[in-house]
Amino acid sequence: MDLLIFEERRLLRYTLLFQLYRDFFTYGYEVCSNIDYEIPNDSRIEIIAALYFIFYKRWIFFNIERDKTVSAFVLGRGIEEVENYFTETGKFVLSNIFEDLLIPVINRE
Repeated sequence: MDLLIFEERRLLRYTLLFQLYRDFFTYGYEVCSNIDYEIPNDSRIEIIAALYFIFYKRWIFFNIERDKTVSAFVLGRGIEEVENYFTETGKFVLSNIFEDLLIPVINRE
């Protein structure tokens, strides 16, 4: 398989997890536990596969309803995963703020 496909799937999984995380803290747990989502038909299979993957990792809980909507919410491990990802990404971004602090010495002959 192509490496691009693997990265695309990984990005889709994290995007879904981030959306559930954002909804969880935007609407609150009482509402978020009952939020139903519609899935676009053109990418339905990929999204459901991604949901199954992150459900298997125990990051979310989701259920496909009879009307083909999806009820989903993020679990504690999913919250921790998102926050760890934000922390690591933030450290990477901040580490790139400082540039050229050490200047390499070129052999002078």
